[in-house]
Amino acid sequence: MLTITAAGKSANDAVSLVKNAVNSNTDDTLKVLIDGPVQAEAIKKFLESLGFSDVLLEDDEGSLYLTVSLSKSEAPAPQMLPAKVQPHLPANVRQVHEVHEIKDTIGVIISCRNKEYQSSFLRKFLLSLLKTDVKPNVIALLDSAVKISAYNSPLCVILKKLEALGIQILISESCADRLGVTDAAGAGVIADMSEILDEIFSCSKIISI
Repeated sequence: MLTITAAGKSANDAVSLVKNAVNSNTDDTLKVLIDGPVQAEAIKKFLESLGFSDVLLEDDEGSLYLTVSLSKSEAPAPQMLPAKVQPHLPANVRQVHEVHEIKDTIGVIISCRNKEYQSSFLRKFLLSLLKTDVKPNVIALLDSAVKISAYNSPLCVILKKLEALGIQILISESCADRLGVTDAAGAGVIADMSEILDEIFSCSKIISI
């Protein structure tokens, strides 16, 4: 197994490291050390674009890494479908196709580490979410941002209002344990990183702050 470290790199730099490793590696498995969901999403999408389907996320006591089986999955050969015969329509008849609206889903990742930044910016950000018409489907709290979910946090009240609007609030289990928030959470649900990333990856748009 080849192990590379992408922690501390930008998402683009992390993808470049993985690309070089895939091109030059002769091992069957690649292990990529990462430090956040944004890197994980970028690397996963890149590998899937190359045909690698077995991309697994692991969480070892707060340390994140991806393991990738470097044997590409063989896609079944496409089946040729018979051409659809279109009926002849008179010149004065317009053919109308039904159009289905595709709705976007939004995931928000909050991992602010600066206390002053949390109290000022995050309060304005969360209050804006209450007022805006377009709201996220899920908010994930990582690193020290899990503290804002504590019942004695001034921002917990805002999180409760967002929950009441149907927004899912997920709190990183490993970060909550490390910072003593597990038994003090007043809003949101404690979840492990795999559950959080499953929800985030299912969103069509992701915002990270």
